[in-house]
Amino acid sequence: MCHYARSITAGGLLIVSIFTTECMAGAAVSQVTATQPAAEAQHRSLKKELSSVNIVLEASDQELRDALNRLLPRELYQGAAGIRGLTARMLRDGSLQVQAADNFIHLTVPVVVTFGYGMFETLPFKTSLRFRVSATVRPDWQLDPLIHYTGLSDALVEEIGIGPLAIKPRSMMEELTRPVQRMLTAQVARKLQERFPLRSQAEKVWRAAQKPILLDKQYRAWLLLDPQEAFFYPLYAQRGQVRLGVGLRSYAELVVGPEPAARSAVTPLPNLKTASGQDRRFRVALHTDLFYRDLLEIVTPLLLDKEFVSEGRRVIVKGMELYGNGDRLVIRLATAGSLEGVLYLTCRPVFNPQTSLFSVEDVEFDLQTQSLLLATAEWFLHGTIRQAIQERLNMDLSTRVHQAREQAARALARVQLTDGIYLAGTVQAMRLHDVLVQQDKLSIQIYSEGESGVVLR
Repeated sequence: MCHYARSITAGGLLIVSIFTTECMAGAAVSQVTATQPAAEAQHRSLKKELSSVNIVLEASDQELRDALNRLLPRELYQGAAGIRGLTARMLRDGSLQVQAADNFIHLTVPVVVTFGYGMFETLPFKTSLRFRVSATVRPDWQLDPLIHYTGLSDALVEEIGIGPLAIKPRSMMEELTRPVQRMLTAQVARKLQERFPLRSQAEKVWRAAQKPILLDKQYRAWLLLDPQEAFFYPLYAQRGQVRLGVGLRSYAELVVGPEPAARSAVTPLPNLKTASGQDRRFRVALHTDLFYRDLLEIVTPLLLDKEFVSEGRRVIVKGMELYGNGDRLVIRLATAGSLEGVLYLTCRPVFNPQTSLFSVEDVEFDLQTQSLLLATAEWFLHGTIRQAIQERLNMDLSTRVHQAREQAARALARVQLTDGIYLAGTVQAMRLHDVLVQQDKLSIQIYSEGESGVVLR
């Protein structure tokens, strides 16, 4: 501030005049009017991730044993035995045994065998045929069991005589198991197809998933599934349990509001692909829109008409606007005081799903604004306004995130897809997936992750 003496001489007037001129020069107002940053291309949609909706059908090895014993006839083979004139008869000698272990279904078939040659016949001898079963599903959804003969359970004599012939029972049995193996393949395929109707169950889920599913009438929350692919998971056979399953890969999204429009046409069930292992991850996309006008309501009272001091100069914020450009936010400031005009800053939006806090980082003057300030008011580049904006331009979204998590939990808890078929699972984690910067708002997408499966009743 300039101070004047009450009594001024002529010489003093000259000094005061010079000093006053210097003071006025030091308090000169800088004028800066920056132009709006050039428009940059923006993403048009949020990213998507696929979820797995698993359909698992299971049976105990004892259930399969009882079913196969009802199907398997007592006479397993009667006919030629490989040597001209030699015949064989093989009868089932009791109950077939089934064991699920090591991801195979192990079959043990007790048999009694008699060889004949003309008027001669051997005494019946007992042994057991052992087989190992695996299964896959072809792309056309047909079940395809693979049965391998693994040997006899008992050692046999090396050689026996029958009339003028000497035969080796073990090598003869190897030949006789082939027709038995073919019969077992047909019977096992039939029984597995009945016990594990994968296609019919998958068809129901696939069709039901293409309609909006009401989760909460009060909040008007809907689960939208968009199924894309179907995968067959390898046969599981462990500790007495046999499971066959398929996974339907689908986009899943939770929306709030009026009932979304259903598809005009239902997409048919696709051919199966093979997966290396079972994937139980289920991801529900939840998104919340954060409008810039809401942010401005919070930040404007904290910045409007506030002074920012830099190197003895005072700048007052008189107006503030916020909009999206590319992947960044643009802040338009109107200022008065030692710096009058229009300035533009840009910043990067950040959302922390752990704290539910929205904030901005990397607050910088736009390049054109920087150039103007370097030429006319470089002192303002080093002021505190950028820090003040970064500290104040934030919003606590914990209430919204909490509601989203509750809705996601309901989406996974127990949702009826169609008669007798339910989607069930648990929410295990929430993570930020994408932030979409738009002209008037930010769309923040959170993924709720858990495990899911289809429950059949």
